[in-house]
Amino acid sequence: MLKQMREAQGWMIKGVLWAVVAAFLVTIFYSWGVQSSNAPTRSEVATILGRRIGIAEFQQAQNALYQTYRNIFGNRNDIDLRERFNFREMALEQLAQRSLLLRLAQQENLQVTDAELYDRIARIPAFQEDGRFDPTRYQAVLRQQVPPIPLKQFEADQRQALLAEKVYDVVQSSVQVTAVEVQAAYQRQHEQIAARYVTLVPSLFTAQVSVTDDEVKAHYESNQERYQEPEQRQIRYAAVSPKRFPYSGEITPDMVTDYYETHPEEFTRQEEVQARHILFKVASNTDDEQEAAVRAKAEKILAELRDGADFATLAKEHSEDQASAEQGGALGRFPRGRMVPPFEAAAFSLPVGELSDLVRTEFGFHIIQVEDKIAAGVKPMSEVENDIKTLLRTEQEEESALAFVDDLMVLLEEDPAQFETLAAQHELDVITPPLVPRTGRIAKLEAVPRLVPRVFELEQGAIGTVEGPDGVHYVFQVANIQPASVKPFEGVQTQVREDLQQQKSQELARQTADDWAAQVQSGTPLNELATPLGVEVVETDLFKRDDAVPQFGRSAAFSKTAFDLAPGDAASVHERDRHVVVQVTQRQAASMEGFEAEQSAVRQRLLAQKRQQARTAFDNSLRAQYLQLRQEGEIVVNPQYVF
Repeated sequence: MLKQMREAQGWMIKGVLWAVVAAFLVTIFYSWGVQSSNAPTRSEVATILGRRIGIAEFQQAQNALYQTYRNIFGNRNDIDLRERFNFREMALEQLAQRSLLLRLAQQENLQVTDAELYDRIARIPAFQEDGRFDPTRYQAVLRQQVPPIPLKQFEADQRQALLAEKVYDVVQSSVQVTAVEVQAAYQRQHEQIAARYVTLVPSLFTAQVSVTDDEVKAHYESNQERYQEPEQRQIRYAAVSPKRFPYSGEITPDMVTDYYETHPEEFTRQEEVQARHILFKVASNTDDEQEAAVRAKAEKILAELRDGADFATLAKEHSEDQASAEQGGALGRFPRGRMVPPFEAAAFSLPVGELSDLVRTEFGFHIIQVEDKIAAGVKPMSEVENDIKTLLRTEQEEESALAFVDDLMVLLEEDPAQFETLAAQHELDVITPPLVPRTGRIAKLEAVPRLVPRVFELEQGAIGTVEGPDGVHYVFQVANIQPASVKPFEGVQTQVREDLQQQKSQELARQTADDWAAQVQSGTPLNELATPLGVEVVETDLFKRDDAVPQFGRSAAFSKTAFDLAPGDAASVHERDRHVVVQVTQRQAASMEGFEAEQSAVRQRLLAQKRQQARTAFDNSLRAQYLQLRQEGEIVVNPQYVF
C-alpha cells in the first residue's frame, strides 16, 4: 500500500491524498483482520485491536503527555492542565495510533537495525558525557527515573518509536514537487502589491454606543459564566519533616563503599579549565579596515603580556567584557560546552600558565590565559566520604519520615475526623490556610505545585499527602469546599456595563469596516469615508506577500485578503480588535531574474511544506481510524476508568 503512495504522482494537485491515506489505513484491517477485542481485565486499562494495555504502560503514556504540556505551559498558575486536557483520553489515542503505526510497519516489512537503535539512543543528550555517549550514565539515568525504567523496556520503546518514524518517512517520501510548482511558488513569493487602507478599532466608536440598564442586566443574565466566583477549597495540614527523625545509628565503612561503587555517576567530574581573558569587541557590521584596527590593538596588548605585563591589570584597563574586566578578566572554572567553540578549543588546549594567540569568536578577539586545569574522572572516595555519610543519614531519616506518614495515613483513612487529635498527639502543628481556587497556590506552600491539583481531586473531609521538594511530607485534609457561584449583579454591574460597551463598540467597528469596504468597492473614495471619523488613510509602497504590512506589521489575514484582490478592488479584514478596509492600488508581477539562483531553495521549501501537509493528512486519518475503532468497539476501555 505504501508503494501505491510513492507512485501517486501529483497527489497534492489532484486532491487524492486523503483517498490514498484512507486506503492505506484500511489495509490494516484487511491484511490481518481485526482481532476479537476481549474486555480488559481488572489489571488492564483497555484492549486495542486485541492488544491488552496494562496500567503501567497506560500511566507511563499519560505521565509523558502531562510532562510535555507542563513544559509547554511552564509554571503558569492560571491554567490547570488536568482540568483543561483529558490526558487519559489523549494517552489512549496515542497508544492506539502507535498500534496502527506498528501494524503498518509490519505490513511493509520495515525493520530497525541494532545500529540504528544505538545511534538514536547515543544522540540523547541525557546519556552523554562531554558530548559523547556514556553507557554508565545511560544505565544510571534509567535507574534514577520514578519508577526506574528497565533497560530492555526502554530500548524496545525506542525501537517502536523508530519504526513509527519509518512509516512517516515512507508516507512523506511519496511527495513530489514539479518544475511548474516551483516556478509558481517563486512567482507567488516575489509578487508585489501596493495598497491603501484604514484601521478601525472599537475605541473610535465608544461615544456612539449607548447602553441601557435593561441591556446591562440582560447581558449579565446571558453571560453568567463570565462573572463566576470559581470553586475554592480550604485544607488543614501538618508538615512532617525528615529532620524530625534524626538518625543516630552508625554509617559503616562498608555502607559508604557500597554506595560509592554503585553510584559512580554521582561522583564523576568533567574536565574544567580556570582562565582569564581580555576581549576586544568586533561588531557584526564592522568592515575589514575597522576589524584590522581592533586586531592591531589586541596584538599590541598581547605583546605587552608576553613581555611580562600583569594580565589582571591589563584586563581591567582594556577588556571590553565589563563583567570579567572588573575581576581582572577572571572567568572562574568552566567545563566544555559553556563557552563558544573557538574559545573553548583554545582554552582547553593551552598548558597551565600559558597565553593564547589572538582567538577570533563571534564577539571579537580574545587573549586567554589558563590558570588551572582539572582533569575529568571519578572523585576519590576520600574526597566524597563525608558527603556520602550525610546522604546515607538523610536517606535513613527520609525512610523514617515516610514510615511515620504511612502509619498516620492508615489511621486517618480509618477515621478522618481524628486529624487534629492525632496531630496533637504527635506534636504536629495543624495549619489552616485561606481558601484557594483550582489555579491558585496555597499560602507558604507555593513550592509544592502538586498540592492544589491533588486537593481538587478529593471529596470533603478526605485525607491526602504530597511530598515537597525538600523531602517534607504534607499530610492534609479537605476541610471546606466552597462551590463555584455567580457573583451578585450589584458587585459586577460596572464591569458588565463596560463589557457590553466594549462588545457593542467591537460590533460597530466590524460592521463599519464591512460597510466601508462595500462602498469603496462601489467607487466611493476611501479618504471620503475616513476623514469625518479622523482616521488616517495609509498609502503603502510595494510589498511582498511575506513582508510586514507597512505601518501595520505582519498579518497573514491582511496579506491573504489583499493579495487576492485586483487593483481597485477593496475588502475588509478582521483581526481581533483591528478591523481594516484595504484597497489594492497596484500589482507587480514577480521578476524572474533571480529564479535560477533561488530555484533550489524554493524547491526545498516547497517540498518541506508538502511533506508536512502529507504528515498532517496522515495524522488526521489516523485519528479518524481511532475514532472509528472506538465507535465499533475494537477499542474497549475498562469501565472502572473514566474517560
